[in-house]
Amino acid sequence: MNYKKIYRDKDHSGAYLFYGKEKYLIENAVGYLINKYVKGTEAFNYTKFKGSEVKPEDIISACETYPVMNDKKLVLVRDVVDFLGENDLKDSFYDFLDDLSDFVILIFWDTGSLKKTTKFYKFFKKKDRDMDFAKLSPADLNNFIKGYFIRKGKEIGPSELALFISESGYNSKNEDVSLLDLKTEMDKIAAHAKDKKILREDISSSITENIDTNIFKFLDAMMGRRSEEALKELHNLYKLGEPSLRIFTMIIRQVKNFLSYKILSTKNISQADIMNKMEVKKYEFGKIRSFEKNFTKEFLIDFYEELIKSDELFKTSSIDEKLIMETLIIKYCNKF
Repeated sequence: MNYKKIYRDKDHSGAYLFYGKEKYLIENAVGYLINKYVKGTEAFNYTKFKGSEVKPEDIISACETYPVMNDKKLVLVRDVVDFLGENDLKDSFYDFLDDLSDFVILIFWDTGSLKKTTKFYKFFKKKDRDMDFAKLSPADLNNFIKGYFIRKGKEIGPSELALFISESGYNSKNEDVSLLDLKTEMDKIAAHAKDKKILREDISSSITENIDTNIFKFLDAMMGRRSEEALKELHNLYKLGEPSLRIFTMIIRQVKNFLSYKILSTKNISQADIMNKMEVKKYEFGKIRSFEKNFTKEFLIDFYEELIKSDELFKTSSIDEKLIMETLIIKYCNKF
């Protein structure tokens, strides 16, 4: 169930499951319910538990206690996966969830990756109480960004908005960029911008480059066999805080994407069919199309073979992963 139901419903009671990638949206929803129902009486009517520490009987006790000087009380259980791992829930607990008093709002917050095959998830799914705080759709993302800048006393136009989204990497299938990350970038841009209207220069000079852009620059340097530049771009990737193995995996993936596009482009099929066969989203496909002309098919095949050799080293040796990558760069750039 889409999380917007929380805001559409006029009244709330009973048990909910909050889950999804967007922690920022979950925090906002919890804050909304606190302000609506228990603001000013939190000390008496708002109870928080950690999943690793709470027992089912603690939750039952908290929910059965009447609110103080208020019509509602709110109980929050964070880290659902930890809670389920520590406790073997009996049918009686699910009966308790079914029979909660109208004065209770009980929220289970999944901060991990709750499997949708579990009895716990299916319980909430069946009752339309599974609130999915997924990544925003393009339209909602646009509204979120524009609204955030307005609250900062700034305005952003369509062109600048598109640039910001592109540079942020939020819509990229292979990136874990969240709204919290966007908020950090928008705070920097708003602080940097001298005028009320956000300019392209404000974005370019403030935003942290996303991993896709850095990988494209890295591959461009590798194809030109410019070892110093390639090493610089590799270190830029490390500066983004990405683990070495993930960077390596991402590089392999992009090389395969470029190679797939070049091969499929020779066939008599549409760009839409190519995108579907590659199983990438429109945003990422656009980037692949923009950059693929920078790389020859021969380079991609040759470099992919070198990556596979290095992958074996990753898996079978105790050599430092960064050293393996740097050795690959120097070896490949000095080849021939």
